[in-house]
Amino acid sequence: MNVRKSIAAAAATLALGAGVAVAAPAQAAQSSADSAQYQGWHLLWSGSHAQAKSWSTPDFVPDMNNLSVNFGCYGHDGEKIRAQVVRTSGRVAMTGWTGWVYCHDGEQQRLDVPRVRAGEAAYIRLQEQGPHLHSMYAKAYTYHY
Repeated sequence: MNVRKSIAAAAATLALGAGVAVAAPAQAAQSSADSAQYQGWHLLWSGSHAQAKSWSTPDFVPDMNNLSVNFGCYGHDGEKIRAQVVRTSGRVAMTGWTGWVYCHDGEQQRLDVPRVRAGEAAYIRLQEQGPHLHSMYAKAYTYHY
């Protein structure tokens, strides 16, 4: 009788140990999948504005020490657009103005922001130049390593 209990206890221990051994790689695979999913570009803010000569976006807060902005406008008649990123605190420009670029039916332009502090709010200023008004858009991204 005692031998049967010992065998049953050994079998239960073996089965439990095997279950833990099987679960551990699955948990490790899940955590690496989560971190791989978190890596790359992450959208912080996105929006568009009706026809106007200028537009300042709402504030957004980078969660990393890097920031990239995409912007553009719709139209194809000689209208131009430029962008600048501004730190909300003190309204200090984090970048100079980009050069004027043509509105090519929403063609996306990119501006990388060199001096970014995670957790510090910023916004994008857009200006258009030309005889016509076009809708414009902007997006802000951070890169997670």
